[in-house]
Amino acid sequence: MTRHRAMFALALGTGMVVRLAALPLPGAGDVDPWKVWSYHVVTDGVARLYGTGSPPSYVDFAFHDKIAPVNYPPLALYELGAAGWVYSLATSGRFPDTVALTVAMKLLPVIFEAGIIGVLFASVHRTAGKDRAIWAALSYWLNPAAIICASVGGYLDALPGLPALGALVAGAAGWPVAAGALVASAALTKPQGAIVLPAVLLAVWNAGEGAASDRLKRVVLAAAGGLSVSALLVAPIVAAGVWPNMVFMLRTMWDDQSLSMSSYNLWWLAGHAMTVGYASLRGASVWAALTAPVAYVSFDRAAAHGLPQLRAVGTSLALVGLCWGLWTGRKAADLALVSAVAAFSVCSYALLATGVHENHAFLAVPLLAAAAAGRPRFTPVLAAVSAWFTLNVVFYGVTDDGRFRIPRSLTVVDTTLIVAVLGCVSLAWFVAVLYAECRPGQTA
Repeated sequence: MTRHRAMFALALGTGMVVRLAALPLPGAGDVDPWKVWSYHVVTDGVARLYGTGSPPSYVDFAFHDKIAPVNYPPLALYELGAAGWVYSLATSGRFPDTVALTVAMKLLPVIFEAGIIGVLFASVHRTAGKDRAIWAALSYWLNPAAIICASVGGYLDALPGLPALGALVAGAAGWPVAAGALVASAALTKPQGAIVLPAVLLAVWNAGEGAASDRLKRVVLAAAGGLSVSALLVAPIVAAGVWPNMVFMLRTMWDDQSLSMSSYNLWWLAGHAMTVGYASLRGASVWAALTAPVAYVSFDRAAAHGLPQLRAVGTSLALVGLCWGLWTGRKAADLALVSAVAAFSVCSYALLATGVHENHAFLAVPLLAAAAAGRPRFTPVLAAVSAWFTLNVVFYGVTDDGRFRIPRSLTVVDTTLIVAVLGCVSLAWFVAVLYAECRPGQTA
């Protein structure tokens, strides 16, 4: 027992050392906006960060040589502001743009990662025992996908990841108010947090025996929890009279104009197929087009070639995937299975929707860790999705200085196409395993 504890502590320590060593790296390009937002939360307050004009208009904020608009929900700004406040105290209010500020911004998601493994351990320990709880915690903590997202890249996805996981735990445990409050917190940190909402409601509905009226009561309580937290977080913005400005700036998050912004998914493959098709119609070499570097394909370019509704098609595909997962897992009640349903929703969005970024599938990693801990059939799916996510971020470029970027010319075709195929195969595998686990007679 003592030896097992020592090995567990060593594994946790190893994961932390790797993360701390990565914090001084510049991170992805997103780290610069975090610095801008953090500084202005400290100096101006959250309510002023969406602009104050009427009618609302696009607003940029400056910090040293960096300029960025604010287009995240308010809870992310409060959290970045807390990190900035600590940094401001440490620098006597000077707020210099140094490596120390980079560390402060990237340390924030690492702190939330510690919360994720805490929730994984506690929830799985209660439902599946200590050994599986240790496995769940380490399958996340030592996962390259988690390390490269938060501590290397500096992405904020762990911030909504913690309350999203907590919402599923609370829903499955029969705590509807907490489930609603936590899923609202996830969505008000980053919009992708809302993807798990249907799975959270499924967990709340199926938590324990009871008539339809009892189930409906739990859903109402979850809604009350969610609305209460939402009102609390948004109240300062409404009081300042800038609610329309916040809505306007949040809508700009959906202004992406490429089939795939940087997620190597179905639309990355489709965009390249269109490019090859256009080249062949012009009489160019199909082989040369096929083996050329993949280029971004815009919606306008697709529309000019007779495909004007691809955004709607991508949204529809993602919704079909999400609905299939919910219907297949409609009787899910244990934490492992509802987590799998939630993870499938995330993967459906990340691999089937248009305009997806390289880090948007992160939520699937902790959710699949919870699923695989209780239902080991999901372990290979966790490995496949984690591998796809890691390669996606690495080939896109995990640090702004290109330090870890791998050449995309390693293979005959652009290597990102192979990564995209891996992602699509992972989703197909996920379909098969989720269907098998949800068949009548299957138990956790």
